[in-house]
Amino acid sequence: MPPYGLKRLAPVPAILLLAWSAPAQSAAPLRDSIAPHRAVYAISLARSDDGSGVSTAEGRMVFEITGSSCQGYRMRQRMMVNIADEDGNLGMLDFRIVTFESGEGDVYNFDARTRMNKDVVEAVEGEARRTEGGIKIKLKQPAEKTVEIDGDTLFPSQHMRAILDAAAADRNFVTAEIYEGAGDGETSDAASAAIGKEVMDGPDDALRAGVRHWPVSVGYFGRENEDRNNFGEELPSYQMRFTLYANGVTNDLVMDYGNYALSGSLESLEPIVAASDCPSP
Repeated sequence: MPPYGLKRLAPVPAILLLAWSAPAQSAAPLRDSIAPHRAVYAISLARSDDGSGVSTAEGRMVFEITGSSCQGYRMRQRMMVNIADEDGNLGMLDFRIVTFESGEGDVYNFDARTRMNKDVVEAVEGEARRTEGGIKIKLKQPAEKTVEIDGDTLFPSQHMRAILDAAAADRNFVTAEIYEGAGDGETSDAASAAIGKEVMDGPDDALRAGVRHWPVSVGYFGRENEDRNNFGEELPSYQMRFTLYANGVTNDLVMDYGNYALSGSLESLEPIVAASDCPSP
């Protein structure tokens, strides 16, 4: 995340994808459980410390996911937030991203644009593809470039699947190296997820009634942290907390950037009905 004032919000990390799919090892995997849906969240300022450069923040985030574990998942998201600094200067953050991740977890396409007051401040576009030797990333933006990262790295949906499967198996922690196409698109991040006790009650709408759900906190550590397994002694560069449902729906978002945090409250939730190409069991 950028470390200063209004621009600090500009390169929003791809964790805001809230992404999904592809199985991870566990005792009780939740394979094929992701529900295509459209969710709208009200964004507001949850906390602002002295010197953060953010005094108010208010806006909306729209998230949409379609597809299946057979054909892959396509995600679209847009977040628009009006921000004011401590001197009352106003800014409009407009973040848009479209991704596709194959059901096999071998291909991940991403195209993200961040605007501040209509000016593009970050653009990241490319494709990551698994090969025998690792993961090859072909970037179109911010510059045409090909890089390679470790083959054990998870794509966003695989990471979320690992968290869901761990929750279903009553495991409380998941650590992984993940690639989301964030920043300059050239590197992965380390992520450490803590999963709380399953919540037994919940809303009764069509997508959440009777669906298992857990409180989850995920901390993200950039490449500047050399010891990738020593999360306990380092502060994450970014942290996200949310309630995660077994079908991929999320609520009660808190996006913590260190000296300020944004919250996201679910305003509306709609299922997206589409024919699945997955074979019948």
